[in-house]
Amino acid sequence: MNMYRRLSLPDYIIYGLLVVGILYRFLVNPGPLLIPLLVFGVIFLLYKFPPNRLQKQGRPVQHRTRTAERKKYEERERRKAHFRVIPGSKPDSDEEQPPKYH
Repeated sequence: MNMYRRLSLPDYIIYGLLVVGILYRFLVNPGPLLIPLLVFGVIFLLYKFPPNRLQKQGRPVQHRTRTAERKKYEERERRKAHFRVIPGSKPDSDEEQPPKYH
């Protein structure tokens, strides 16, 4: 199926009448069309170009040096924990099966 469908003759007629109707309405009484257009225009401009007080305050970018990265890597390497098994009070039972949902 073609993604870009060509318009048929009735489509062109309907869209043409729609444009003529909007232009006529705007020329006769522009208030009802002008106010919503202005409101949407102001909202669009505020969205695209927000005032400075509404923009997020930029934080200075901290550049890491190689020594800081190496120090962080060494700290991470140092913190590796070795797990130890603490003997419990339950008797060891090898013939018991593990729980079904574990």
